[in-house]
Amino acid sequence: SGIEQRMYEMGQVLSRVRQVEIGANSNGLVLRTIDETSRATGSRWGGVRGYWVDEADSITDSKPKFGRLELKLRKVAALGYTTDELLADAAAMTSIYDTAFTEELTFLVEDGIINGDGAAKPLGIVGHAATVSVAKETGQAAATFVYENAIKMRMRQWGKSRPNAVWFINQDLEQQLHQMTLNVGTGGVPVYLPAGGVSVSGYDSLFGKPVIPIEYCATLGTVGDIILADLSQYLMIRKGGVQQASSMHVKFTTDEMTFRATYRCDGQPGWTAPLTPFKGSVTLSPIVTLATRA
Repeated sequence: SGIEQRMYEMGQVLSRVRQVEIGANSNGLVLRTIDETSRATGSRWGGVRGYWVDEADSITDSKPKFGRLELKLRKVAALGYTTDELLADAAAMTSIYDTAFTEELTFLVEDGIINGDGAAKPLGIVGHAATVSVAKETGQAAATFVYENAIKMRMRQWGKSRPNAVWFINQDLEQQLHQMTLNVGTGGVPVYLPAGGVSVSGYDSLFGKPVIPIEYCATLGTVGDIILADLSQYLMIRKGGVQQASSMHVKFTTDEMTFRATYRCDGQPGWTAPLTPFKGSVTLSPIVTLATRA
């Protein structure tokens, strides 16, 4: 439980996803979802339609359309050995293993949420069918990020996701953010707001939303180097927390203690496709990325 608690404390990605605890005698979860990909009349909730009617008029029936979301527990694990002499001489050794395993399990699970291909790991948001990828600007230089990119990414995010949205970035992108300006006449003004200190905000912000550097974002100029994400729309299941075990028997002949930590989880976005708005010309999504600038 200590490792799991620290995973969520240090996990800027993991702490934001929607969690479901799986009970005993189960290794997965099947959910009925609302198959809604358009807000056009007759398509809301996948097929519900209401009518304005006069007294005694008949009403045409309609019903929601349901989809299926299936998650199956995957396992991530870490294993290590240390000598009994080192354990006896370094009182903090067990704590060091706990911390190392915490960081490694957190890294693997969070990288799965961002980049996972769904093969024995979670299905990630980058490249997912429901993620919107915004095209680069005409003539935009390679490996750059400009103010127009930020505007269009924000425009493509589903409006209801904005309260929970954050920007995840590769740290290489920071120079581009600090150089962004809004042209005013023959001059310009900065549009990026660095953090005002921990007492004000722990993160820089863009359009009022935190900008969080994470290791899992792609290199500058590649899809996934900046992500506008509402991870409350990402569903993750887990079971039993982090399981820790130690054994003196595995390496008994070499006088070594074995430490092991395992964690069972799975996850994927709750959306299957971007949403066509009731009125508008572009699709929307809780997750928005920027196309490659090569």
